[in-house]
Amino acid sequence: MTIIIDYVRALIPSNWKTTASGWAKGNCPMCIVNGENRPDSKGRGGFRFEAEKFQYNCFNCGYATGWSPGKRLSFRLKKLLQQFGADESDVQRLQLELIREDEMASILYRQQRRDAPVVIDWPEVELPEGAVPFMDYPDPGNDWISAATYLTSRGFDIEDDRFLYSPAKIPARMNKRFILKFTYQGCTVGYAARWAGPTPKDITKYYLKQPPKNFVYGLDRQTADKSVVIVTEGPLDAIVTDGVAIGSNTMNIEQGNIIDSLNKRVVLLPDKDSAGMKLIEAAIERGWHVSFPEWEKCKDAGDAFTKYGRLFTIKSILDSSTSNPTKIRVLAQRYCR
Repeated sequence: MTIIIDYVRALIPSNWKTTASGWAKGNCPMCIVNGENRPDSKGRGGFRFEAEKFQYNCFNCGYATGWSPGKRLSFRLKKLLQQFGADESDVQRLQLELIREDEMASILYRQQRRDAPVVIDWPEVELPEGAVPFMDYPDPGNDWISAATYLTSRGFDIEDDRFLYSPAKIPARMNKRFILKFTYQGCTVGYAARWAGPTPKDITKYYLKQPPKNFVYGLDRQTADKSVVIVTEGPLDAIVTDGVAIGSNTMNIEQGNIIDSLNKRVVLLPDKDSAGMKLIEAAIERGWHVSFPEWEKCKDAGDAFTKYGRLFTIKSILDSSTSNPTKIRVLAQRYCR
């Protein structure tokens, strides 16, 4: 039983009676405070306690409040406890204790999730109609040329069979995009289709189809001979670094578990913007390295790849990494803005 339930039970006057239905009933101390003309004298107030929660209702003035696990003391509950004689300092200590209990429960819950076995059950999906590697496409036209030109302008190799082209116009005008295939253990589990060039106002830059949860791009390429895995936000950056990508600027516990299960030194490369701070804190919690390369006017690995080339980009990521939490936080304040 939580400390708050013990505390509230101890405040209930001894002349309150417990009914067969489980209510502790007596005169409500809130009726005058709540606007009634006279105090309650008919025992209209009542607490009902369950295993880990309670509620309070007055059937005269209508005052209602309560508590359940994970909640703080509400203003209404504090007001009720004070009318029952609770000292303000005791209420404050009780609030702090609830915060501590909640934090401990959160820590234990996260630890349980981190200790859970890694389970990957990403289903196989179909690619857009007619999707094939760029160099296998039989009838190149203007749309194919635009997509191929965009890829090569970013430094990517259109002979890389991870990049596909589809002539399909649905979904999302696929014929004007290049497709990056997501695979796991040789099976296609999703894809990202990026608009080739500047994105029209009524079109999304990326059309994304991926497993509904916990997806990590690039696992198939993390072979046993690699001692380091670089973690990026986007899959194109993962191709540049031959690493993995989590698909956003936040990472859930299961994604972190999957990456840790590779048993390699992990180096996080956050994007150079303020949104990367949460991701950096998650990396610190796991004891990962975080990298802050000194790239001029480059937001991410893709920009650096275009400007400096692959080898320099990867070397600068590794050379600029640190696992010292204090140093990471100091560097992040300047880097992620």
